[in-house]
Amino acid sequence: MGRGLQLASGRVIALGRLLLASLFILVVWLEPTGRPAAPTQTYWLLFAYIGFAAAATLVTWNNWWADAHLAGPAHAADIGLFTTLVFLTEGDRRPFFPFFMFVLLAASIRWGWRATTLTAVLLTLLYLSAGMFALPPAERFQLEMFVSGTGYLVILSLILIWFGVNQWRARLPGSAEQHLPDATTDPTPVENGLRAAMAGVRAQTGAFVWARKGKDQALCITIRDGAAAVSKLALDELALAASGPFLYDAPRERALMRDAKGNLRTFAPAEQIAGTPFPLGEGLAIAVRSEAGQGQLYLEDVRGLSADHLELGQEIAAAIATHMQRQALIQAAEESAEARSRLAVARDLHDSVVQFLAGAAFRLEAMKRAATTRDLTPELNELKELMLQEQTELRSFITALRSGSQRDLEELAKDLQLLANRLSRQWEVQCTFSHRPGDMAVPTQLHLDAQQLVREAVANAARHAGAKNISIRLAGAAEELRLDFINDGTAYPRSSDGGRMPRSLRERVQAAGGTIELSRGMGVTKIAIALPLGRAA
Repeated sequence: MGRGLQLASGRVIALGRLLLASLFILVVWLEPTGRPAAPTQTYWLLFAYIGFAAAATLVTWNNWWADAHLAGPAHAADIGLFTTLVFLTEGDRRPFFPFFMFVLLAASIRWGWRATTLTAVLLTLLYLSAGMFALPPAERFQLEMFVSGTGYLVILSLILIWFGVNQWRARLPGSAEQHLPDATTDPTPVENGLRAAMAGVRAQTGAFVWARKGKDQALCITIRDGAAAVSKLALDELALAASGPFLYDAPRERALMRDAKGNLRTFAPAEQIAGTPFPLGEGLAIAVRSEAGQGQLYLEDVRGLSADHLELGQEIAAAIATHMQRQALIQAAEESAEARSRLAVARDLHDSVVQFLAGAAFRLEAMKRAATTRDLTPELNELKELMLQEQTELRSFITALRSGSQRDLEELAKDLQLLANRLSRQWEVQCTFSHRPGDMAVPTQLHLDAQQLVREAVANAARHAGAKNISIRLAGAAEELRLDFINDGTAYPRSSDGGRMPRSLRERVQAAGGTIELSRGMGVTKIAIALPLGRAA
């Protein structure tokens, strides 16, 4: 029952025409009295119409091309028969009411409200004109009235029920989510998009050519009997110019689509499918376009393929385009997050390991120059101790990243004091640390950022400004953490952008959502940094 109510519109119209014509013959034959004004002509007309309806049903049942081309002539024949029957029949047995409704529904199903309006106006005028020559007798209750009235209502009810059930033409049979997986966890959006489209039209064979924006190759997925095959194609081998869904029959070189006004238009399929990397038969082609790229779906072995699938194709195209766009955005976000992670790791390695190695090289160079004048054993032991401490701190750094726990301000001050002492020996400068006590929680990421900023600030002051004394001050406010660095070196050299702010410090502060200021005066340089607590949390 459910599958029967999902017949193509052309089939339903053809069946309705055949059943109405057959019922007309039965009604006229059951009329006990008052035969039609021209019984011979009426019988011949109805028999001829039954033959026409049966032939049209057979020809168009599995042929969307014939159905599209016979739709207009069949509609004209329906209107002509309606007018003739009004003239040849009398009284309440006139079939103008059910036939009037049938012709209007056929126009509405095939062409929409404009064609329905024009048909209604034409039928009304023809009925009024023909009715002037056939005045009805007094109303009588007769057998054919019961039979015809019941039959007309049953047939029209079936058509109306079908029309209500088959609003699926404007949507997938079932929600799009039923066929498309979640874009956040979809590793193969092209293949899954093709499978969703095949499920939407119940196709047995399908192919999806997808050219992602910015790529020089297109991905081609072909599915036959449930098995998928993947290939890549050069973009210059493809033709992805279709503006909307269309039916195609490649062996017979014919295709059908709707224009901007909704009218059916025929064309040669080579205009839209030239250059496909696989042989095409008969099926439905759907263009898929989004900001992520463009592609073409080819769905074949579709049971009951008809012009109704053009509307369904538009919905499928929209659903798959949305899925592809969402998946592309998620992938771009993941790539961006991955890039930010790589940048953060690179910055951390620079500010810790690289700077420590630079300091060690600085000490070794000094030892090399003094190798002939004093015993280097104490200094080598100290350097070894520094390396062990650096190794311990690096492990602590990795553990803190994994745990993500929070620490208080006093713990941060303790770690920065130890770090300042170690940096003093590493760079052979005088680092003094002070802090203003406070009761506040410091997120792990902010704790690590503060340590890396101290490393980088001391290294820059020693290497680029030649500082001998560096003051480090820590303070916690309500919503931010403040670090001030004051050194007695020369002004920092200008960077490529013309400023004197050390780039590594500026980038790390910006990544943490903080602010940084540099000032110079009275022979000293001050860098003031403010880091928000909320951003790190």
